[in-house]
Amino acid sequence: MDSVVRKVAFITGGAGGIGLAMVKHLLKNGAKGVAIVDSSEDAESRIVDEIATVFGKDKVVFIKADVTVKEELEGAFDKTIEIYQQLDIVINNAGIVDEVNWKRVVAVNLCAVMEGSYLAMQNYFPKYKSGEEGVIVNTASICAFRTMSVGPSYCTTKHGLIGFAKAVGDEEFYKNYKVRVLTICPGLVDTPIIKNQKVLWSPELHEKQLADINSVLQSPDRVGEALIEIIKKGKNGSFWVVEEDEPAYEIVVPCYRTMKV
Repeated sequence: MDSVVRKVAFITGGAGGIGLAMVKHLLKNGAKGVAIVDSSEDAESRIVDEIATVFGKDKVVFIKADVTVKEELEGAFDKTIEIYQQLDIVINNAGIVDEVNWKRVVAVNLCAVMEGSYLAMQNYFPKYKSGEEGVIVNTASICAFRTMSVGPSYCTTKHGLIGFAKAVGDEEFYKNYKVRVLTICPGLVDTPIIKNQKVLWSPELHEKQLADINSVLQSPDRVGEALIEIIKKGKNGSFWVVEEDEPAYEIVVPCYRTMKV
């Protein structure tokens, strides 16, 4: 897929931050329509009005759903098909930070991403993709490649997405499903998730560890812009870091045998 023109996208966690920036860049680059799937109680009218003002009212649909409930996630896919009769791009972007309720973090950040990926591959792309291949983009984090002692469950989920992507981004999966799997790994982004994190201890250490990751708190818009680049040129199974307000760059996850000391 060398373009998002006339494609239909489905994005979880699209009501704000990185997700909403992704929605806007998809539409700016010619997407036919975008389904925003989010659990926010008060986002629908605000977002639909905002998008309609710029791109037209038929370009976006808001679907309230809890991505951790399979029936609600499936219902969101079904609603997208009902409206657009097409589905080409699935972006599993919903994510939370809450070290107190760590099981919820695993459910949202990892299990729901796997569920959304499998539903797209097995149930929806085969019938409804408009071209030869579908595209899945999963939002991980730079914390997929490093850890923060104040964020163990968050880091665990993002590390898990790398293992998942290496498996389903394999060429055997592509031969069977004709789905290209890409992973975007943002550095620190200026979103509410940064400001409203629930940590187990030491907010001061938390701030210090965040500062050690990146020197620049980049805008969500930069990640939305990078999404389009990655969809256009990313190889199946590839990983892309977006940090410091710089262009996205691809990284290679090494084989463990090369890491022997």
